[in-house]
Amino acid sequence: MKVGIIGRTNVGKSTLFKAMTMEDVEIADRPFTTIEPNRGVAYAKITCPDKEFGLKCNPHNAPCVNGTRYIPFELIDVAGLIKDASKGKGLGNKFLTDAMEADALIQVIDISGKTNGSGEKTESYDPAEDINMVRDELTAWIGGLIQKIRVKSSEGLAEAMYKELSGLKFRFETIKEGIKKFNVNRPDDLNLGEFIDYLLDSDKKMIVACNKMDITEDLEEKLKQLRSRFQYDFVPCSAGAELTLKEAEKHGFISYNGSIFEIKKDINPQQRGALDMIKGMMDKFGGTGVDSLINTLVFKTMNWKVAFPVVDEKRLTDSQGRVLPDAYLLDENATPKDLAEKVHTEVAKNYKGAIDCRTGLKIRNDKPLENGQIIKIIV
Repeated sequence: MKVGIIGRTNVGKSTLFKAMTMEDVEIADRPFTTIEPNRGVAYAKITCPDKEFGLKCNPHNAPCVNGTRYIPFELIDVAGLIKDASKGKGLGNKFLTDAMEADALIQVIDISGKTNGSGEKTESYDPAEDINMVRDELTAWIGGLIQKIRVKSSEGLAEAMYKELSGLKFRFETIKEGIKKFNVNRPDDLNLGEFIDYLLDSDKKMIVACNKMDITEDLEEKLKQLRSRFQYDFVPCSAGAELTLKEAEKHGFISYNGSIFEIKKDINPQQRGALDMIKGMMDKFGGTGVDSLINTLVFKTMNWKVAFPVVDEKRLTDSQGRVLPDAYLLDENATPKDLAEKVHTEVAKNYKGAIDCRTGLKIRNDKPLENGQIIKIIV
């Protein structure tokens, strides 16, 4: 699964990316810091089921720390977007192409309103303008692609659109249903905008990271206004605070589990002052918001599922005797056969069925998996 971090320039996208992945990226207070998309691995969190069965897991692809499993997914930090990118301004089509590679999107906004639409410092900027701008640019760019389509006599409009848009991870079923729903008869139809909105809402869902919550006045009122105007999930966060804690942990100054931290060795007064400020913010908001952002995206906005495949349904082990070694993130409609494909192409090729290890019952091949399910794949 791939998640793209998008937004206009200079709102903290690269800071959030590094805080989520601890990859080395350039972070600067200037537009277009990110040219080529940065790529890394981030993690959703779920309670490990090992203690439920009185076992001790042996993690392989998904680490376990104090009973919490870290489920990996790919994260892409896309170059900053500006108005008229769909017309080639700024990094233009490069941004849009990179963004559409993702299965889901995190749009980062500066909820404090202290940077304007060009990424320059200001006061009282309305971040709703950024949300509208990003949506408008995506819609205009996709509309431009659709309008260039030439439908051959041997194919229908849905097939022609799918050929053009499948690389952007739009599904044929969504395109077909959207054409029917909005009565689209040709690539330049007047109601194309509603059709594109449907495609984006269905196959390119987005959550909004309301960054810089720690320097925002009237945060709750600003969130209330945004939620009244848009249908997205809005999660306040401080990417800078999260990154500071991750860096401090990396260098051995603190231990940090995503919700609380503990100082492990002597630090100077300046460092302690910075950590005290972060602690005060975390006490006020219940954390930095970054873990909440990830899990809201994964388990609410996208409704993705985590599944644990095993070979032995009694011992919950793989072929090497490891207990609950792997955990995979799958989309909301994923079936046991989809899990088999995640494990290995040969497993999928020889797939004969699946068993729910909690109930011992066989699972219908077309039944969507449940979150946290432990599955024995029969081959």
